[in-house]
Amino acid sequence: MLVREQDDELLRKVVAERVRALNLSGAEQYFHLLSSAADIRHEREALAIPLTAGETYFFRDSGLHALLLNSILPELLERRNTVRMLRIWCAACSTGEEAYSLAILLDELMADQSQWNIYILGTDINHSAIDKAQRGIYTEWSFRGMSDERRQRYFHRHKNTWVLDDAIRRRVSFLPGDLVADQFPDHASGLHEMDLILCRNTFIYMAPHVVSRIADKFTETLTEGGILITGHGELYAHHLGALRARVFPESIVYQKVIAPYCPPPQAPLTETLRPAPKRTAAAPSAIWKTSAPPPPPKQGVPEICKEMAGSEMHQAWQHANQGQRDQAAKSCEELIAKNPLVAEPHYLLALLTQERGDFAKAKELLKKVIYLDHSFVAAYLDLGDLYEREGDSMRAGKMRETARDLLKALPGDAQVKLYGASTVNAVLQYIEHLPSISK
Repeated sequence: MLVREQDDELLRKVVAERVRALNLSGAEQYFHLLSSAADIRHEREALAIPLTAGETYFFRDSGLHALLLNSILPELLERRNTVRMLRIWCAACSTGEEAYSLAILLDELMADQSQWNIYILGTDINHSAIDKAQRGIYTEWSFRGMSDERRQRYFHRHKNTWVLDDAIRRRVSFLPGDLVADQFPDHASGLHEMDLILCRNTFIYMAPHVVSRIADKFTETLTEGGILITGHGELYAHHLGALRARVFPESIVYQKVIAPYCPPPQAPLTETLRPAPKRTAAAPSAIWKTSAPPPPPKQGVPEICKEMAGSEMHQAWQHANQGQRDQAAKSCEELIAKNPLVAEPHYLLALLTQERGDFAKAKELLKKVIYLDHSFVAAYLDLGDLYEREGDSMRAGKMRETARDLLKALPGDAQVKLYGASTVNAVLQYIEHLPSISK
């Protein structure tokens, strides 16, 4: 498990609580327990739940849900029309909003589901979250991504909460599940022959070899032609095996090909807790815009400006990564008011605006970023993505070629702003596979 730098204090608190609960002498004895015990499932759960962000809400990613509604789900329904069966797994589903969002999309797509066998399963390591998901009762906070029309159609108010319609609630099953320790495919738990698996913003908390192992298990659990959707950039630089990337303007998805493959040998899955590599700030992984092959993961916030590399910009990224979009935007606006000539707050604000679906405003902000900092590679690439989305391949190509030219002027092993430990050469390799770029 990887622990982000901003969570160091929380880690110390959680470890202290576990030391007391287990009546151990101190942290050293606790870490020895983690590294030597034959079965650490319970302790992994005790650590993972408070250290990972379980916050979610209905229709959280408007671009992804538009892609599901208009492309992915209709394609899967057409492909499975002869057997009239569709199986969907929402892994790390937290309190169930994503799984129920899928059930609502299918209800909108299908006039009659009575002739179909549709199975939607949500799993999460947090038993309390699963209990809440099964109840289907939510507060206002869960609806900030859902239209009022949808809410009125699928929920009814009860005191200060909203209760999901029974017809939708019964279409989704929930089970506790540990992606690391559990074996799947597994017919006993229903984890087999899935047409669609969603596991978003979960791999950021895991070591690379663990991500690869789970991705392989997901692949084996998919039916031929099945689709895996992860968080933006979470599978970059990982061996995809039988998965092939499919590029859409809204996101990238991975489809299981029919041809057999032999996955590379994996490192032993003996996971111990260790700090993540030092970085300046949290990754905005929950809000990255992806519209081509996944970019190298944006794992941290660089020192774009010395006076802004401290707590304020750090907190803005942290708010964004935890789903607190309004607070993140407010922080950016305050930073811009203090120093309007620094590019980074404009950039984060562009990502937040883009996630809300206001692509025109996002373009304006990205252009402002480039005006303020001509070397801001990430802004060129994101602006290129927006042009590509509009069908303006010429401008998209120009943005990407500019980013490529900027990178070629740098040492190949240098790191790139907002791309964590990814080198110039790695980002160049990514750019070369983008559409609308001259070779």
